[in-house]
Amino acid sequence: MIRVAGSVFAALVFGLLAAPAIAEGQDPRDALFFGDEEEAAPASPGSKATAAKQRDQTAESGDPRDDLFFGDDGTISTSAPADQPVTTEEEREEGRLLASDEIERRLGVRDNQLDIGGLLYLRMGYGAASEGIPETFPVNSPNLLDLYLDARPTDRLRAFVRGRVTHSFAAEEPALGGFGGAPLGTQGGTQVALDQLWLKFDVDHRLYVTAGRQPIRWGASRFWNPTDFLNVQRRDPLAVLDERLGVSLLKLHLPLEASGWNFYAIANLENATLLNEIGGALRAEKLIGSTEITVSAGARRDQPLLLGADISFPAGPFDLRAEVAVSHGDDRTFFRGPVGWDPLRIPTTFSREDEWIPQAVVGAEVSIAYSEEDSLNLGTEYFYNGAGYDDTDLYPFLIFTGDFTPLYLGRHYAAVYASAIGPGSWNDTTLIASVLGNLNDGSFLSRFDWRVRILTYLDFNAFVAWHFGSEGEFHFGLDLPPLAADADLAGTPYAPLQPFLQDGLRLVPPLLDLGVGLSLRF
Repeated sequence: MIRVAGSVFAALVFGLLAAPAIAEGQDPRDALFFGDEEEAAPASPGSKATAAKQRDQTAESGDPRDDLFFGDDGTISTSAPADQPVTTEEEREEGRLLASDEIERRLGVRDNQLDIGGLLYLRMGYGAASEGIPETFPVNSPNLLDLYLDARPTDRLRAFVRGRVTHSFAAEEPALGGFGGAPLGTQGGTQVALDQLWLKFDVDHRLYVTAGRQPIRWGASRFWNPTDFLNVQRRDPLAVLDERLGVSLLKLHLPLEASGWNFYAIANLENATLLNEIGGALRAEKLIGSTEITVSAGARRDQPLLLGADISFPAGPFDLRAEVAVSHGDDRTFFRGPVGWDPLRIPTTFSREDEWIPQAVVGAEVSIAYSEEDSLNLGTEYFYNGAGYDDTDLYPFLIFTGDFTPLYLGRHYAAVYASAIGPGSWNDTTLIASVLGNLNDGSFLSRFDWRVRILTYLDFNAFVAWHFGSEGEFHFGLDLPPLAADADLAGTPYAPLQPFLQDGLRLVPPLLDLGVGLSLRF
């Protein structure tokens, strides 16, 4: 897979170097490819709900340029047919001038069939622990380069490919459990991946098809998205960019503009090697006035049945949203106490495969104008996670078993945030403040982001994050004593942990995270 992705990326680099320079000016598609939009695609001609969520479809009309540009034999003709009367030299000269201008105009239109661009994102981070010497704390530099080719032969046909290279300037970086979790290992070097590779077209201007590896995101909430069924990885809501790779799908979209409906049928081909391993999903969206409602369902062999719904609507000065998902048939191993280390008490395992496990998010946002042009956005969310844990003593075992999932670890979460876009005379600046908390263990993470456009295509961002509260998910530490000499984990699910715990383990809770970055879109 790495060899194939590397070849695709090499082709992208060659195409970028060999292609003519693109005219200067802001490309409005950058916001779709690299901003906060749901998918990297233009809106379809469906309902207002589709436009609001930037659903990816091609335009309804055909490509009239083919008939204008070419004759019946595929050649450009500037002379009159043989059965037309002969014109004067003055008329013929005028016709040649008009034909020349028209050819140049149409050549210019067709010259935009293929766009080449990308994103270079350089960044540096530093993490300080609650104890220790500041100059010995780790730094990291996970840099990213995306290159894309966007081909539109006609208004009804589009192909898109994007390759990604990530490279760390550090020899080895601590791979954290996310949002300041405990170190789980190291990562570094250069990695190549194929992020997107898809083709879009329509059938009779009614049914819109997207086939291939493509980005997708479901859910109306800001921090938690339990209805985001199709992505293998959870989204990092604090990240400057959504760096998750695309998913291999065959997506059919049927918009019914007159009634405000959008219907989706999806075949999930990600990691499928047999026909019966292909998953499926259905989704319906309905716009009623200013209220948008969606219902979703997803299923796949050896995976739980997933059902979900979300709603967003205005209520006075507030924008309200809610998102609910339930799963059935989850065959993961769950854990429960009592747990202890001296003497050693191993948690027991149990199954919830026959249960319906709920997850729900509710949130609200209000915009407060403080001048004729500027406003402050304030919001809050609460998340109930039926698949989470109340007992923080289980966290060490969840780390070593791979079940430590940031933002989906506990039962009860809350978040508040404030944002200001272009405040006052700082028209190119965005300020964001967020506080997230695990209400079960009393740990919190606060973060302040500053983003500013310093040149036409160049953005600078910086952030500072503070971990506080009790020792828990967002302020995680470990102080495990050595295993007793007679302790033996052989024959238990925790036998692989014995080498790690033989001499004990101590992790100091994080205190402060600092980061800066430069992103160039081209």
